[in-house]
Amino acid sequence: MGKELFTIARIFGAYYEIYSEGTSYARAVLKGKLRLKDSGERHPFVVGDMVLAEKTSGEEWIISERMERKNYLTRKSDRGDSHVLCANLDQLAILASCKDPETKPGFIDRLLAAAYHTQIPPLIIFTKKDLISEEEIEEREVYYRELGYEVMTVSLLSEESILPLWERIRGKRTFLCGNSGVGKSTLMNHLHKKTVQRTNLVSGSTKKGKHTTTNSFALFLEGNTVLIDSPGVKEWGILHMTPVELWESFPELRKIKETCKETYCCELGSVCSMRKYLNDSMDETRKKSLESMIESLENPHRVTRRDHWAKSVTKRH
Repeated sequence: MGKELFTIARIFGAYYEIYSEGTSYARAVLKGKLRLKDSGERHPFVVGDMVLAEKTSGEEWIISERMERKNYLTRKSDRGDSHVLCANLDQLAILASCKDPETKPGFIDRLLAAAYHTQIPPLIIFTKKDLISEEEIEEREVYYRELGYEVMTVSLLSEESILPLWERIRGKRTFLCGNSGVGKSTLMNHLHKKTVQRTNLVSGSTKKGKHTTTNSFALFLEGNTVLIDSPGVKEWGILHMTPVELWESFPELRKIKETCKETYCCELGSVCSMRKYLNDSMDETRKKSLESMIESLENPHRVTRRDHWAKSVTKRH
């Protein structure tokens, strides 16, 4: 039996769960030379990696080669620790809860910056729409749509509400990311029509989510649809980005830079047109997000400032 192309679905220490349409799910280990290879990453392979594997006489599969990645999503919260979470994505779905727990704009903006850095198209999905008014829903959707992002709002209590989302992810590889308690596991259950992840309630005292996913895993659905779930995270580390990449990840600043007459400059100095827009015209919530990220690069061990969707801050004009 020759080599077969698989996708890594889940990682358990030294073991891998791999998937192909022909074989379905199987367990595998790395070939010896791959185990010894230093990739410079926390783990040499990640969920979503395409690999070649062959079956041994003992019925175990051996991964012999990793195919070149189309893209990959990285999180870095420490100067010496870059964490690649998944690879070969068609889009990044940012799940943001409208309430209980409320997802802060700063968290969404960090993920949007990470998506821009790797050129992975983002899709913002607001969940728990049943907990807020139609006016608040429209305000949030319009805010990000005017910045050029695709936005959807769903109620995880309604199958009908989720149908448009299914059409948006059908036939694509989508990475689901969000804080704990935003509904990732519940959404996976809806889309798969059976329980694939243990869901958990939000803590009544803190209104914060309890972690239910401990490592990333891929779920293969009909029509070449792949969902990759991730552990809930409190903050998305962006230390793998440069200051210029960070500024350019904000579309309103990127448009300003396109009009800049300086060639090969981008020193972000006092006369920089992007900095002038930041100081004079930028939306206050977005400005705080960028300043918080810049502070992350300058001081990676700081305590994060949490911004809320206070109407006094987020009211649009």
